[in-house]
Amino acid sequence: MSTDALAFCLDLGRAHASLTLKLDDDLGAFHGLNFADFALLYMLLRAEQGRMPMVELARTLGLSMSALIRKMVLLEKTGLAERVEGSGNDTRRHAALRSGGRQLVRDAVTTVEAHCKEAVRCVDQRQLADAHELLRAL
Repeated sequence: MSTDALAFCLDLGRAHASLTLKLDDDLGAFHGLNFADFALLYMLLRAEQGRMPMVELARTLGLSMSALIRKMVLLEKTGLAERVEGSGNDTRRHAALRSGGRQLVRDAVTTVEAHCKEAVRCVDQRQLADAHELLRAL
């Protein structure tokens, strides 16, 4: 790895950590969530019928299955999400959003969007689109 690539990756990690800390603070203060829980609930909000196979959700969030299960246990205790059986021919376990989780994550989207807009305010739209494609490729 070249020095430039290393510097980029270190800066990317630092930027991620900084944004996550800011989001954790405001999401905790206003919605009782941290950013990792928001990301999980947001993925379920966007999923068809508010549910997603656990394996797919873990892969999307970059979590091991055991880490996802630990998160789900806490979200189940607070009534925001649940683990359910698949329907029809799909016998896999799914993570599902409960009504309280649906409302909470919808409210929290405003907080997260405001932080994200502030984080990229000095980046023009073309650069932002290019950076987004780069991140998807990683």
